[in-house]
Amino acid sequence: MTSKVLLRLAGVLGAALLSATVAAVPAQAALDSGQPVNTQLRGYSSTGAETQVGRMTGTIRFDNGNSLFRLDVTVERQSSYVDSKVRIDVNGSSHEYVYQSGVIARDFPYGGTVHNVQLTLEGLYYDGATNTTKTVTRSAFYDNPFN
Repeated sequence: MTSKVLLRLAGVLGAALLSATVAAVPAQAALDSGQPVNTQLRGYSSTGAETQVGRMTGTIRFDNGNSLFRLDVTVERQSSYVDSKVRIDVNGSSHEYVYQSGVIARDFPYGGTVHNVQLTLEGLYYDGATNTTKTVTRSAFYDNPFN
């Protein structure tokens, strides 16, 4: 009789532990359908010649919990001498720098409510007419549709 009671008690405790584990998993926030990201960097020499320096294309998506956003972009280094730099500002304050060309596909959590994001692409090119290197940047703003 003691083994039956212990067996039932173990079963009840196991079921309680399983239900507590399942309930502890946080719900994942839903992302919006995304806003297009399409930034082309162009540099101009002193003689007016255009150089395509870098490009960033893809999407930015915001979560309905207002605490993160997701970037799925490709950063191309066209005529830049170094990898392009992507500066990410959230709500007007610097959040992160990403120094790379190629694919950026990840979530960017934020410690507060994300109202808007500014993405700035920066590249470096050579002006052969003046024998100098020049930096060019271009920014775009993206509003969070959930607030």
